[in-house]
Amino acid sequence: MQFFKVKSVSIEFKTKPDLFSPKDLDVGTELLISCLPKFQYSSALDWGCGWGALGLWLAKNNPKAKIVALDSDIAAVKATQQNAVVNAITNLRVFASHSYDDVPESYKFDLIVANPPTHRGREVVESMIAQSKERLDEGGAILLVVEARIKPWVARQLKITFGDYRIVKRSRKHVVVMAEK
Repeated sequence: MQFFKVKSVSIEFKTKPDLFSPKDLDVGTELLISCLPKFQYSSALDWGCGWGALGLWLAKNNPKAKIVALDSDIAAVKATQQNAVVNAITNLRVFASHSYDDVPESYKFDLIVANPPTHRGREVVESMIAQSKERLDEGGAILLVVEARIKPWVARQLKITFGDYRIVKRSRKHVVVMAEK
């Protein structure tokens, strides 16, 4: 069993070799999590949850919030579910879903977070951004962490979809970008 701690919230986890960041919390996701305490949320989505780092942290940080995690990979869904049990998290619902296909249409969110699968190509990330606008409550925000070298095209898609974006935080290699509905 491994663990990570960001802003006084500790998460125990197990991961698998075939999931993103199979040995530990990756630095991009850690950068994104470090931004999250600034945000109020009663509902949030971890898009492309992998082993669940973002969703688990959101759920444990705010036990009254309704948190959803989704991933198209069944191994990721199972890992997130198992990690929720290990952490006694009961306010996290995990969906095996390609995009929002299997998430009820009535589900809306104050906050959508992701370390998007940029390795799958622009179309996947651009589609994710475009579809997220409909799932955000008015005043809700989407936060994405991406490698600094690809920030320009992610920022362009946020501008197209939301009208604007801003940089929340950056490190040498990563940038957290945000847009609001």
